[in-house]
Amino acid sequence: MQYPSGGIILENDRPNRASNIPICPTAIPFSPAVLLSEQLARTAQKHGGNLAVVHADVRLTWSQVEEQSRRIAKALLVNGVSRGDNVAVWMPNHPTWLLLWLAAVQIGAVIVPLNTRYTAAEASYILAKSEAAMLFMEASFLGRDFPAMFREICPDWNGERSLGLPHLRSVVLIDGEEIGLSAFADFLNSADDVTDLELDTAALSVRADDTVIIVFTSGTTGFPKGVMHSHNALRMMAEVTMWLSIGPDDRILGHLPLFHVSGIFSSFLPALISGGALIQLDKWDATEALRLVSTEGVTVLSGIPTHFIDLLKHPRLCDFDTATLRIGWIGGSTIPSSIVTGSRDALGMQALLPVYGMSETTSTTTLGRPSDPIDSLMAGKGLPLGGYEVVVVDPRLREPLPMGTEGEIAVRGYTVMKGYYGDPESTRAVLSDEGWFYTGDLGVFDERGYLSITGRLSDKFIVGGNNVHPADIEHVLLACPGVKVAHVVARPDNRLGEVAVAFVERVPGIVLTAADVLAHCRSHLASFKVPRDVVFVDTWPTTPTGKVERFRLRQSAIELALHELTSVTAPPKEGNSDANQ
Repeated sequence: MQYPSGGIILENDRPNRASNIPICPTAIPFSPAVLLSEQLARTAQKHGGNLAVVHADVRLTWSQVEEQSRRIAKALLVNGVSRGDNVAVWMPNHPTWLLLWLAAVQIGAVIVPLNTRYTAAEASYILAKSEAAMLFMEASFLGRDFPAMFREICPDWNGERSLGLPHLRSVVLIDGEEIGLSAFADFLNSADDVTDLELDTAALSVRADDTVIIVFTSGTTGFPKGVMHSHNALRMMAEVTMWLSIGPDDRILGHLPLFHVSGIFSSFLPALISGGALIQLDKWDATEALRLVSTEGVTVLSGIPTHFIDLLKHPRLCDFDTATLRIGWIGGSTIPSSIVTGSRDALGMQALLPVYGMSETTSTTTLGRPSDPIDSLMAGKGLPLGGYEVVVVDPRLREPLPMGTEGEIAVRGYTVMKGYYGDPESTRAVLSDEGWFYTGDLGVFDERGYLSITGRLSDKFIVGGNNVHPADIEHVLLACPGVKVAHVVARPDNRLGEVAVAFVERVPGIVLTAADVLAHCRSHLASFKVPRDVVFVDTWPTTPTGKVERFRLRQSAIELALHELTSVTAPPKEGNSDANQ
């Protein structure tokens, strides 16, 4: 579809929208070059009295969000922040987090989110790498003392400078008081020194291709990389908003962390675009989520399989009214059939759509449709939303491959990041001169134009000459009764080169043995795909953003094999060598 200068045309027969759900007639059309501040002004003008964000006792309308973010923008100017400066935010989901971002983009500054679970060493790396000029942080969260961690990072901080972080000029504590740190109330009061005209003049320098946020990837290998995104994130999320038909009456559950693209882009921006509301949680808690769904009338609920498993397995699920739930997306893993059917039958959702995306592609590359068959939804298949290109290429030659052929997924267009901050070498490795971003993910297009994600280039392994993707085995494992979460990695094998090892987390209270798991796999998988070892776990090694660190699982699998501590070893079937003949 073409994007005329007058804005996106909202058509009732728009081909790539979610079928069976009508387009909301009050959605706000905008041009691809719209700024975040312009979108906020439009929303405040049209839906100013609507709730914008809810957090505990805080309830802000869109008019209040606009007013308060302008005041914070003035305070940023007083504190020497200007276009191109990076401002770090180290705090959990809260309206102030959003106000800081909306304030920063008004003057061309860039927000750098820090994961609230970071250690001092991890935060220190991000602050140094991003060259942050200011830092806003919470006093404490989840038992973590942020001022104490900051003193560990900058023991020489004197209120104005530190040799360890030479770019840092000011640190603001959101709540409480600490020597050497500015109080947020004092910071906010400084806004009185800037007029509306001075703020509006500063805003004139902002351009659509300016960076608005640097999201550091969790990095399952190596150091995190800072993904830069511009105001184009609005265009991508406008597509998502229309696809899900999110309008001013919708309420989106905001449990996904704002330091992640799924929280700041996929959760908040649809509310900003439509005039709907974001209902925030500090952290994931299934009971609190159900309470908010019931009391606040949440209509849009999205997340990863773990979120939905927690809700569907909640012992008091029936005590909560979930009738308002309508639609959402699910990503991050193979989707068990119990979640797809449970979201409909137990939660009452019209649709739960599989999403594929990553930080580098504004969180969304493909989405499923409500009318898709259940096997398509479970397989995570989806369509590109439009206005950008998605192809499958030969990983070595980077030439396009025909339909039905597996290859590396490449994306080009407005959804792709600007690059990695301060890391041209890593940027060149994945972003071509022609604008193609090479994801490192493997996929295949079917005859309908749907993309299936088959694995990661780095995860694929070979058993006796046969290519094996962990996702194929994980999909079968998740269909095994009693399996809550499953991840598959490879370990060396003297005879076959490599074999699969399954790490499995059981559903609490369910008796499940390794023999049960292997029997299930044998009845659904080719013999060379059947895991040789099954290892039951209660916790997973994860990155600060919750991604399972497969390399640690591989290390464990190798160590377990060497010490013969695996739960069950499954020999090849008699008469079948598992080698590729």
